[in-house]
Amino acid sequence: MKKIYTVHVLLLTMSMSFGQAITELWNYPLPEKTDRTSPAIADDGTVYVACDYTTRNVLGVGNTEPNFFAINPNNTLKWQASITEGAAFDKVDQIISSPSINADGSIYMGGHYGRRIYKFDASTGTFITRDLGSRIRYTAPAYSATGNVYIATRNNGDKGFRDLSPDFLTQNWVFGTAIDFNSTPAIASDGTIYAVATNDNIYAINTNGSQKWFATYGTGGYASSAIALATDGTVYMSAKLNAAADGVLKAYNPVDGTEKWSVTFTGENAEQGGPAVAADGTVYLGNAGGKMQAFNPSTGAILWTYTASAGIEVVPAIDNDGKIYFGATDGMFYVLNPDGTEAYTPLDLGDKITSSAVIGSDGRIYVLSTTGTGANSGKLYALQTTATGLQTGGWPMYGKNPSHTSNVSTITLSTNKVSAINGFKVYPNPVKDGEFYISTLSNGEKSVQIFDMLGKQVYSKNIEANEKIKTSNLKSGIYILKLEENNKVATQKLVVN
Repeated sequence: MKKIYTVHVLLLTMSMSFGQAITELWNYPLPEKTDRTSPAIADDGTVYVACDYTTRNVLGVGNTEPNFFAINPNNTLKWQASITEGAAFDKVDQIISSPSINADGSIYMGGHYGRRIYKFDASTGTFITRDLGSRIRYTAPAYSATGNVYIATRNNGDKGFRDLSPDFLTQNWVFGTAIDFNSTPAIASDGTIYAVATNDNIYAINTNGSQKWFATYGTGGYASSAIALATDGTVYMSAKLNAAADGVLKAYNPVDGTEKWSVTFTGENAEQGGPAVAADGTVYLGNAGGKMQAFNPSTGAILWTYTASAGIEVVPAIDNDGKIYFGATDGMFYVLNPDGTEAYTPLDLGDKITSSAVIGSDGRIYVLSTTGTGANSGKLYALQTTATGLQTGGWPMYGKNPSHTSNVSTITLSTNKVSAINGFKVYPNPVKDGEFYISTLSNGEKSVQIFDMLGKQVYSKNIEANEKIKTSNLKSGIYILKLEENNKVATQKLVVN
């Protein structure tokens, strides 16, 4: 049951204080509910969100059932798309993960039962995809400092944690092929990747996919939470500790995985959501018992506790004034001061919030909620407080930033995967009359591969200098051309008319 908030006024007091109200700027209805998915915000203010259909129909003419959306900051639709599953990829997929945005503005998103990762063009919503052979749940793609895509997968024979090139043409490595990974990872300044699994272990992974260290967080535990990193590199993670569903928050030394401290929450699960870290190092974590708590980063001592009206299964977000934002599983949305007192009167946004709030560069707050069931049960809310931005420093929200890169470092796309061959040119492009040429500065022997937008190879050949490439067997459409020459690789979009 939701709490009823009342304001008591004492007429005889000399000074009075009233709870400030959160301003709802607008809301955007989604076709269905939202579940374990959080918005991502691009540099231009576009908000990317997903919904999850209760009944996942087979798509057809007049039945597209879009489940992924680009929403402009003025509450209009930019584009929408369908992430699909099924033998023919014609059935709307379950979406219980979050999007993230790479350095070039491309949006990456995973489907659950479809076992595929998608890369969306920010302008048009067109996409390429790669079959991973394993399901994606409760996570968001993260990025290396050079833009490689890290994705956690679970279930099926190809599960594990993997590294893909931004164009999906190369899978660089897979770590833990027998391990289920549900959670969102974190990447340190030295490139080390931290990922928590469902087998009671947290792993530190080197950039070449080898294991740096692992530590055991529980016995009969479980984790699908997001990891956070402190400025000094300390690794924070939350989880279900044991079969009794006690929760736990742990702090690890990033060098060798030794435990700095641990806090147990009896009967209060912490497997969903995850911690956030303020600029001063304070750690914030909510749990299924409805408690939002602040922890001393040196000792793990609880500094304060705020009890919400229902369970908290999200990562809190911290604004530039140090205020903390989060929703609860009964649809109430909260803003707390850094001392744990209410900064604003809690706002009723529906029946359920399992979406971590996102704070944009202008201070606008976005969060997803669900009210009821069926059509238009999900909503994206745009809210305003006195915040003018996200807090600088620490790990102030899910995925660290509005793009959810989950990396301490700034992301820049690697050049050795995209334009490493000098003078690389395709002409004509768009291709006309069923043929085209490739030229490079060295103009040597080349290996040419063409992939369709589903990642399937449709052409492969070694060619000599100035050799004509025929595409008469290719349908009109958009393809990805991969060129290898002198041990260098380049890719380019190819349009066939």
